Amino acid sequence: MPLLKLLHFMALIGWCGALLYLPAMIAASTRSSDQLFYRDQAHLTRAIFNLVATPAALLAIGSGTALFLRESIFDPWLILKLTSVAGMVLCHALCGVLILRTERIVDPALRRHCLLIGLLLAGLIGATLWLVLAKPF
Repeated sequence: MPLLKLLHFMALIGWCGALLYLPAMIAASTRSSDQLFYRDQAHLTRAIFNLVATPAALLAIGSGTALFLRESIFDPWLILKLTSVAGMVLCHALCGVLILRTERIVDPALRRHCLLIGLLLAGLIGATLWLVLAKPF
């Protein structure tokens, strides 16, 4: 059980860190007109999304599911926590959509979308952390 919690925490830290970093990387890829920078930035952004954020998300969600099924926890705070995690998953998918858009065309207007996603992610991560720490024992 402690190892499963450790796995969940490590995956969650990796996922949340990548989610907070991705909107900034996507926004940075819209700033440069240098074709070499743009190609390298797009490749790095896609690599972070595919090789770090997505596997960490799958591991965090899978280990979290195993944790609450193993302990048979079905309290109201869990529903709220899972709702905030679902919001994080939607933001994860939106980051993927923005990455695809920046690979097609450089649009400086995407910076605004990245800012909104970053702020929403910070709120959702904070809400999830608060719900976990404030849960009744």
